[in-house]
Amino acid sequence: MSDLAPVIVCDELKKSYGPLEVLKGVTGTLHQGDVVSVIGPSGCGKSTFLRCLNRLETINGGSLEVMGIDISHPQLNQKVLRQLRSKVSMVFQHFNLFPHLTVLKNLTIAPQKVLKTSESDCRDRALHYLEKVGLGDKANVYPDQLSGGQKQRVAIARSLCMKPEVILFDEPTSALDPELVGEVLGVMRQLAEDGMTMVVVTHEMQFAREVSNRVLFFNQGIIEESGPPAELFNQPKSDRLKNFLSRIKNSNS
Repeated sequence: MSDLAPVIVCDELKKSYGPLEVLKGVTGTLHQGDVVSVIGPSGCGKSTFLRCLNRLETINGGSLEVMGIDISHPQLNQKVLRQLRSKVSMVFQHFNLFPHLTVLKNLTIAPQKVLKTSESDCRDRALHYLEKVGLGDKANVYPDQLSGGQKQRVAIARSLCMKPEVILFDEPTSALDPELVGEVLGVMRQLAEDGMTMVVVTHEMQFAREVSNRVLFFNQGIIEESGPPAELFNQPKSDRLKNFLSRIKNSNS
């Protein structure tokens, strides 16, 4: 049990789309400094869970508290949503950069509008984080001039510019060519070493094994198994997790 502050607490979290029950009662607590990898087969509720944490999806049952903010209520005012999203950033699978804006403008627009940070401070912050992700020379180019790996690193820098306390990653490498995956995972490893709290939906088992301090295995809308990476990967308890890891291993061999 961590003695650090809990940043995400969910209890019997449920999410449905009409008759389709995607999350069937997810319970767990994430603490400051945790790097949690969320793994599982396609369609098991991983991305839906992540989107609930940033209130991109409303929940249908149970409770959810993020950074001390109760986001369970079906109606949240915009002030509460802005407060939540200033603390919890999200990096998407497909980058979601504005194609008509330079890299620098992509990084500065949200801190200026949401955090009301001055233009000069936003610029300094953006240049700092571009250097951090190895793209200090790309401030004035447009997204279509970048590779997929570079776009995703810009997306990570954009999240960092909001000074978040938690970053959510939704399969951040799945849209990338294999040779570009390493550069993005390298940035994420560095963030983990710097102490950033992260929740990562991923198919990259090596990252989950080496960088996470906890792994959640989702199956059919519930957390089937959770624990330290060495425990889950080396001594899986459930047959479903054993089968999942076996399929992953066979597909990589």
